[in-house]
Amino acid sequence: MSAVAGKIVGPSELQQFFAEVGSRMARAKAPGQIELARFFSNAGRRLRIAEEQRQQLDRVEATHFNVFRLIEPDENKLSDILADLLDPNGSHGQGGLFLALLLRQLGLSSAAEGVSTAIVQREAPTHGIARYRRRMDVLVECDVTLAIENKVDALEQADQVKDYLEHLARCTRSNGNPYALVYLTPDGRWPESLDATAWKAAYAAGRLHCWSYRRELRAWLEACRHQCAARRIRDFLSDFIAHIELALEREPESDRAEEAYED
Repeated sequence: MSAVAGKIVGPSELQQFFAEVGSRMARAKAPGQIELARFFSNAGRRLRIAEEQRQQLDRVEATHFNVFRLIEPDENKLSDILADLLDPNGSHGQGGLFLALLLRQLGLSSAAEGVSTAIVQREAPTHGIARYRRRMDVLVECDVTLAIENKVDALEQADQVKDYLEHLARCTRSNGNPYALVYLTPDGRWPESLDATAWKAAYAAGRLHCWSYRRELRAWLEACRHQCAARRIRDFLSDFIAHIELALEREPESDRAEEAYED
């Protein structure tokens, strides 16, 4: 596959291009042009062979198929997928493996041992804070309390992350368990509701992680795919990773998060 002016060009289009150029060059008389005609003719022939081989492979491997391209999941559906992957009782059948890998990536390895009893919720309401019953996209409760706020293109609501951190702190005050919030965006931006001082403090304490789909989340998905025993789920994870590469690329809005921590 190739890209021209933002358009994906497939083998058939390239094959037609080389065939037309080769045909025109073959009618030329100059020796240099004849050599070019031979080059394009050979290139066209190789493309035809490659296309035939790809078609044979696709009959058994379907290399161009991607379930995410068919369903085009929105932000809510992506949160549903993340919640299911993190749930030890999820449809993936891998128990607490994926959750344990996520906790280790967050530096919470000590909590990874208790993932088999984890409870995972979608749209979990907050309580005991000024903005009552705000809803966190994904909430995981085990030996650690972990929340994920998923923002693909939507903007953060007023004081949203600030309120979630306050809620998590209140929830764990009685049991002393650690807590963490993953703020997940395509570009890994940091939340607007925290100034640089508050962001640095939460980051240094391991309570806030600004993750990018294309970096940190992808690294977790790769680890899950590598250790997953079910081929069907490995294929799904491969499609998820490809979807991140193709559909969730965004221009970085700012490097303020890294700059704030480095100051």
